[in-house]
Parts: sequence; structure tokens; C-alpha cells
Amino acid sequence: MINVKFKFICLFIGLIASLQAQSIEKIGKVSYKSSQNVYVQFDNTDGIKSGDTLFIKPQSKLIPALKVQFISSRSCAGIPLNINNIKVGDQFIAIILDEPINNIIVQDSIAQVRLTTVLEPEPLLPKKQNVIVKKHSSSGRISIQSYSSLTNGRLLSDDQRWRYTFSYYAENISESALSFSSYLNYSYRTAHWNVIKKNPWDNLKVYDLSIGYNFDSGTNIKLGRYLNPKVSSISSVDGIQFQKYFSSYFGGIIIGSRPDFSTLGFNSKLFEYGGYFGRTDTINNRLMENTLAVFNQTNDFKTDRRFMYFQHTNSLLKDFNLLLSSEVDFYSRENGKEKNKPKLTSLFISTHYSPARVISFSLSYDARKNVIYYETFKNTLDSIIENETRQGLRLGTNVRLFNSVYIGLNAGYRFLKKDIKPTRNFNGNLTYSQIPFIEISPAFSYSRLISNYVDGSIYGIRLTKYFSFIDYTISLSYTKIDYEYLSTAAKLKQDNITADLSGKILDHLYLTGSYEGVFESNLNYSRILFELSFRF
Repeated sequence: MINVKFKFICLFIGLIASLQAQSIEKIGKVSYKSSQNVYVQFDNTDGIKSGDTLFIKPQSKLIPALKVQFISSRSCAGIPLNINNIKVGDQFIAIILDEPINNIIVQDSIAQVRLTTVLEPEPLLPKKQNVIVKKHSSSGRISIQSYSSLTNGRLLSDDQRWRYTFSYYAENISESALSFSSYLNYSYRTAHWNVIKKNPWDNLKVYDLSIGYNFDSGTNIKLGRYLNPKVSSISSVDGIQFQKYFSSYFGGIIIGSRPDFSTLGFNSKLFEYGGYFGRTDTINNRLMENTLAVFNQTNDFKTDRRFMYFQHTNSLLKDFNLLLSSEVDFYSRENGKEKNKPKLTSLFISTHYSPARVISFSLSYDARKNVIYYETFKNTLDSIIENETRQGLRLGTNVRLFNSVYIGLNAGYRFLKKDIKPTRNFNGNLTYSQIPFIEISPAFSYSRLISNYVDGSIYGIRLTKYFSFIDYTISLSYTKIDYEYLSTAAKLKQDNITADLSGKILDHLYLTGSYEGVFESNLNYSRILFELSFRF
């Protein structure tokens, strides 16, 4: 048996030695905050990589605060780590080592596609543009994930799943204007392998596989499968995408096809084309961007859907952010007759207001109908001809009660006209960030859901500890579920215990492990997840 303790000590010594490398603190400021990501602007992002951790430094003490997901030449975006009430203008610190080692990284459990976010400010370009010659940069990730289920202590072969993921991004290849991006995964269940091996390629899913060329600092072209962040609502496109910046304006043309609905494979029959036009303004270091797009999607070259997409983002008002997006369909077919009458398909409005460092408010409204593809689903149109609008309203607030104590409250309301009663949900959480001396972050949560079919509550507690000397994060949580199904009078009572571990094993090699135990009155089952990932 391998002496685990000895290996841990060796690993500990190796990690401590690596931490002795000389480091540089690079300071950036928050330029924008959305509902999911925080955007931090630096003079440059040299030395910062996807997966790195940004820190805050209250009272001269470094505290992990943000996990980097997306990077551009001057800014990066990421998700907060147990830190609330982040405001525009707040300072974040990146630790850059002289040696090419990323020591302070918190491992993510889900593979991320490297994309330039639609909300990230683009630099204003000079009138005269020269050919770009930049230093080659690249990053990649390979991961292996195992997911197992056990019932009453027995392993269920049907629920033993494997997933292999590969992503790679390269910019200015060999100091040229070429770029390359990819994101692929291959997954299967062990019990189904005898069937899968007859057609093994059916389980390969390609989400991004493209090459690009920058003609100059404002003109580029993409070939292959690519998700354009300017028009992300249309999903990935197999084809050619051309984009041009001129002063504060930008525009693009996309011609290609949609991936197959069932296999995500190439399907030339799903031909589509369209374009977009927009403008980005930066006023007093605050961003406003408007994008308008029109697309025609077909199936066997017959119109499937024709629609317009509009998105507006701005942070022009102090401490206030606004996001608005909508889709309007221009094509419909009723009783065999084609119509081109505009109909609002979706409308989403999200606002965030933070008048002080200790408090913030958010409000969002969502109204949408099911998207109808008239040619693809022509045999089932009769069943969906009555397409109601689902509406939802959500509001929330986050308050810092004391220096390290945060409280969050959220409430949601969603309804359809045919619903007997609307769906209402409420959740609240209380977090103490890093209790002194033990540096453990406890979080308490409560959720309540009331709808047509269920009425119940979820109670939870979570303890999180970051071990900086070995760069590992460990968390333990307990949740209690108490649901009553109104249509059958059945009840669901569960006790869930979860343990998570994530961190670095060796340079560029990371481990994520998770155990979830679910305990009911007459049934116990567990889920175990392990993931190894290598970054390069």
C-alpha cells in the first residue's frame, strides 16, 4: 500500500519550495459587474491565465476573491469566491511569478469554453489600422471525469459514466495573424459501451473548432464551428464569420449551418445566414454597447425561422448596470400560409444597483415564448400552435452586515395564464467569510418553492476552507429537503451530505473530487465524481 502520508509530505515540501519563487503583485480595478461575472481591467494581463485566482487585500492580508475564466489583452472576467458586494472600482490583485508557474489557482469543476464575453469593453480603434504582429500565446486543458452512482452501497454499472474533455486556444500562432480555438468532449456510460463502440464517433461532441485570421486590428475572419459572443443567442455556427470594427462601430456577417439537433454533428441542410451591427461607447471609463442582428434559419433550404435580436448593455450611471435583450420573430406559418408579421418572442431586462459597498440590489424581468422552427417541427405544429408567454420576475439584495458577514435574499415569481397558480420561490443565505484564526467560511441557506405541483423547503449549511499552503479548497455541506407533491399527496424527505475537494496535485495538474450522499426513509444512494485535469 502506498504510504499516503509520506506522499502528502513530499507534495507539501515541493509546493512550499515552489511558493518561494519571486512574485509580483499586479493590481487591477473592477470595470463592470454582471449577474454572473466580474470584469477586472489591468494595464495588461501578461502572466494571468484562465483558472488563476485574483485576491483582495483588506488589512494587508491576501484573501482569494475571484476565479478567472475569460481573458483579453487588458482585462479578465471571473466568478466571485465567497465574496459579496463587489463594486465597480474595487481593487483586485493578481500574483505573477517570475517562473512560469501558476501557484494560486482554484480548480473549476466544469470545463469552460474560452470565449470573449459580449459585455467586455472593446478598445476604440484608430482610423489607420496596421497589420497585427503580436507575441504568440496559447492555453489548453485536458480532463478526465468519472461519475458513479451507488444505491444502498452497491455500484450501479448503468450509472458509471466517463467524460473526456479537450480545449485549446492559440492566438498569433508563430507570431502570425492566425488563431485557433477548440472545445470537444467525449462521454459515455460503461454499460452502453458494447453498443457505442459500433459507432464510436456518435458520442463525440464538438462545441468549438475554428481557425481565425486577423487582417488588421479591427478586421477578422473565423472558419469552422464557432460561437460568436456578439450574437450568442444563435448558438454555434458551422461556416464562415467575418467581423469588422471601424471607430466605435462594429459589424459582422455569418454564413453557415446549425449543428444537428440530436447529434451536434455537421448538417448542411440546416443552412442559416445573417448579420449584426453595433456600437460600443466608453464614457468616463463606463461602458455602453448596442447590438442589432437579423438571421434567417432554414431546414432543407426552406425557412425554419427568421428573427431579429437586439442587446443593450450599459453602466453609464454610477453604481448602476443594465442589460436588455429581446428577440422578434418575423416568420410564421398558419394553415399552410406563410406570414411575415413581427411577434415578440422574448424580452429580458436585468438591472443591478449598488449605492454603497455594503449593499446592492438586483431586479430582472423575463418574458418568453417557445421558439418554433416551422420546417423542422412541421409534423407537431398543431400541438404547439397555442404558444403562451411565460413571464417571470426576480429581485434580490446582498448586504454586508459586518466586515466579513454577508446576507443575500432573493425572490422569484413566474407564471403562465393556464397555471392554476403562479410559481413562487424565495431563498436566503448568510455567510461569514473566513472566521478569524480557523479561517473557515460557514454559509447557511434556506429555499422555499410553491408551484402547481410542489410545495416545499430546502435547508442547508456549508463549511468551506481554503488551504493556501497546499492550494486546496475543501467544503462540507448538509441539506435537508422537505417537499410535498400536490397532485399525488406524496412527500419527499431527503437528507443530503456533500464533500468537495479541489486543488493542485503538481504543476499544471489538478484534482477535483466530490461525494454526495442522499438518504431517504427506504433508500440510500450516493454519487461520486472525480476529475483530473491538465493545463498547458
